[in-house]
Amino acid sequence: MNGSRLLLNGRTRSVVACHPVLDLVRPGGVIAFTDWVEGPVELTEAEAQRFLRTMSFANVLDLEGYVRLLSQNGCEVRVAEDTGRFPSYFDLSLKMIEMQLTYDVLATVGFRTDLLETIKDTFRFLGELSRAGKIVQARFIARRA
Repeated sequence: MNGSRLLLNGRTRSVVACHPVLDLVRPGGVIAFTDWVEGPVELTEAEAQRFLRTMSFANVLDLEGYVRLLSQNGCEVRVAEDTGRFPSYFDLSLKMIEMQLTYDVLATVGFRTDLLETIKDTFRFLGELSRAGKIVQARFIARRA
């Protein structure tokens, strides 16, 4: 994992900002969510920069990073796993844009075909990253201590 792009302070603030939510979870209560995380295969620096820019993310953590942050905020992590669903989501979204929703997407971007191509290219890029195991959708379930 390349620490230069894992700006933990940015993500730490996001998790700490959720602390009021954790305060609402009674001791013994459960919090569950999914998020996009870095997969087991390392992103190249160019892929990481494009991914972060495309998604407007300041950073991206891996499974272990999220487990560490949840644990530091009073949670016992019960599940931290790849859902295994990500590649099919990108493939389906691209197929829908190309086969069924072309007009809707064009209408959304002011009928600019260059933007339609950019959107399709972005879904292809994200699909490639997910199929390569470089980004995954992770599921987290934790119990409040």
